Parts: sequence; C-alpha cells; structure tokens
Amino acid sequence: MSSLTRPVAALVPPHGRGLPTRGPAFRPGSDAPAAAMSREALSAWRADINRIASEGSGDGLSVVLYALTRPGGDPHGDLATAQGYADAQQLVVVDRIFDVVAGDDHPCVVDPALRRGYARALHLMGDPSSPVRGLVAVSRTAVTPADRTYRDQLALCAARGTALHLVRGETAM
Repeated sequence: MSSLTRPVAALVPPHGRGLPTRGPAFRPGSDAPAAAMSREALSAWRADINRIASEGSGDGLSVVLYALTRPGGDPHGDLATAQGYADAQQLVVVDRIFDVVAGDDHPCVVDPALRRGYARALHLMGDPSSPVRGLVAVSRTAVTPADRTYRDQLALCAARGTALHLVRGETAM
C-alpha cells in the first residue's frame, strides 16, 4: 500500500487531555490581529490597485457609485458625495447602485457579496464586456467593517485589475 492510499491515523489526545484550541490566527474566518494591516498600509495598497486599474483603462476609468444605507435611510447623499469625488478624479460614472441593509442582518453587513447591489457591481467589474472597472463608495464601511473581508475585496480588485475608490479613505472603525 502506498503512502498516498494508506489511511491516515486519527489524531487522538492522550487519555484525560483534550486537544489544545487553535489560536485566533488559525481559526477559519477570524480577523486575527497578527494578520491585520494598518490603515496606512491598506490605503497604500488600495492606491496602487487604483493606479494600476487607471493606467489600464485608457481615456478614463469607468466606475459604479455605491452606497449602503439602513432601512429608512436615504442613499442619495452618499451617492452625491461619491459623484463629487468621481467628478474631481475624472472618473466616468456608468451606474449608481445602493443597498439597504438592517443592522441586525450581520451576514450582509459583513459580506458585501451577499448584498444584491454590491454583487451586481462586482459582476459588472468582472464582466469583460462591461466598461465598469471600478467602484466608488463614501467609506470603507460601505464595503465592509470586517478587516479580513475588506482585504479580500482589495485582493479581488487587484486580481481583476479593477479599482476601489473611497471618498474618506481607510477611516478608523
């Protein structure tokens, strides 16, 4: 029997002892402090991602304006602020998208891909036939308050060659 087909022995703790728990850095889905990046590092990384996306866009980077609001909230103020930023940066606005999410809907607050509007923006940014190559939001919290998820969104933008513009930058949580 080769080592590839031989069954793996189960990890059994000695009698009377349990297995040690995994530290926060090794727990799936954790936002361990060891993996955290400073606001300055995140901002610099995002600036590089945006610069590369802009360089590859030719005449002007086409973007979607995005806003996140609570039930009863009005997304128009955030969309107007994002529009002003886009105008100042000479970005071409293709669409305006917003989501309404209740504060108790934790999965949608944390994971922007679960929101219909944000998922649509991601689809547009990833579709080669779409002119959209970036997203403009007022703040990082419109994307996600979770550090790891935010880094994942930046990594996705970097991999796709798309941009993520924030009017307020990486503000403190």
